[in-house]
Amino acid sequence: MIDTLTSLLSSQPALHVLAEMTLLLPAAGSLVLILLNVSGIQLPERWVSIVSGTSVSAAAIAGLLLALFTMLRPTQDFHEVIWTMYRVGDYHLDVSIYVDPLSAMLTALGAAVIPVLCRYSARYLHNEPGYLRFFVLIGVAATGFFWFVLGGSVDMAFFGWELLGLSSALLVAFFWERPETVMASGRVYATYRVADIALLCGVVGLHHYAGDSSWATVLGVGDSEHALHLGNFGATVLGLAFLVAAMGKSAQFPVTGYVLRAMEGPTPSSALFYGTLSIHAGVYLLLRVEPLVAHSPTVRIAVFSIGLLTAITASMSARVRADAKGTLALSAAAQTGLMLVEIGLGWTELAKWHLLAHGLLRLAQFLRSPSWLQDAAERRSALGGGSYRASFHAEQLLPERLRNGLYAAALSRFGLDAFIDRLFTRPLAWIAQLVSKPRPRLREQSSGARIASRLVTPPMRKKPTAASLRPRKLEGPR
Repeated sequence: MIDTLTSLLSSQPALHVLAEMTLLLPAAGSLVLILLNVSGIQLPERWVSIVSGTSVSAAAIAGLLLALFTMLRPTQDFHEVIWTMYRVGDYHLDVSIYVDPLSAMLTALGAAVIPVLCRYSARYLHNEPGYLRFFVLIGVAATGFFWFVLGGSVDMAFFGWELLGLSSALLVAFFWERPETVMASGRVYATYRVADIALLCGVVGLHHYAGDSSWATVLGVGDSEHALHLGNFGATVLGLAFLVAAMGKSAQFPVTGYVLRAMEGPTPSSALFYGTLSIHAGVYLLLRVEPLVAHSPTVRIAVFSIGLLTAITASMSARVRADAKGTLALSAAAQTGLMLVEIGLGWTELAKWHLLAHGLLRLAQFLRSPSWLQDAAERRSALGGGSYRASFHAEQLLPERLRNGLYAAALSRFGLDAFIDRLFTRPLAWIAQLVSKPRPRLREQSSGARIASRLVTPPMRKKPTAASLRPRKLEGPR
């Protein structure tokens, strides 16, 4: 009986229904909130959290069941084309689903953390003016994450990638009345745009070299030898494009500093994006295109080097931060750098479990960051009190002058932000100002007299004299 039920639930129709629920329910909840608000119905906070939490929780339960029942299948993968958008000759663009152990693991991670965060945010953002806006964007973020992870092709992954980045940047500017948050959101969005361009180049290159973009047929997910027909040059070009996209999304060297600006948003959004979902999107992308990384030594070395530089610089900068959220953000970037090192070394299974454990840990740490000092005091009291004893670190073996230099470099994040501003931000800002500079108007021939009349200098007023400023005597009635 149990075997019959298991085989029925892991059949293709059941998985199809679960996949559609996971992909569509978060967007449906956000759409309901938007339509009610546009129609003039002002929902109280309790009902906003109920609508959003119900839709997200139902999608999370469907995602967990989808991941579980997919693992029960003999082949441990599920690929289905839902809809063919268009077909031109031999080329076709499909809306499809692909679930394997990697995407099942990420789906389970998102399904576990998103409902918890919604429940936490319902109380944390009480009486905030943007309460409805926050939950709408949480639904958009959940939709983007599930489409990115469960998408059967790189085209669908790009769609989810865009939704995830857009909702992240908008939530950084949640407190839009402060100029600092708007500027920080612009910096985050600009960094994401660079990553989006790199991913789009990878999508176009994948269509050019392989003629298809399905994960199940192009990158050797089903057959490890299938990706070899791309050749060394094609694999290198595509692998480097995907690496640049992962660098921007996962805050890798040298763009790590943008996660500190992203901390201007509410703590729940920081926990969701820069502790769990968005910060690991680049790692998932590299794990998904791992056949390209394995086939190109250049890409493997680049992935290893970028990850190692990020792990060193971000961890040193995190240790000199004075704020809790900034420390956690840089620590998360350092850990994703270690995941890139593991991918570069070929330890993909270790990278998968590292990603899963790190996402759960960072979520708890971010959500407890407002009470960090209180937690530390309670732990010290539980251990019997006593004075604080600093732990031993390897840099204590270095000479004092070198140690002080490293400390100063870590405080300034090794000058990477200033370098990027000087090399990219200022030239682009100058070009934007040059393009938007107002141009002189051409004189219209038909209105020459009117223009000439405007050029006539108006008569100058006479300066007041002492006599004119002297007060006049008021005469009585005659």
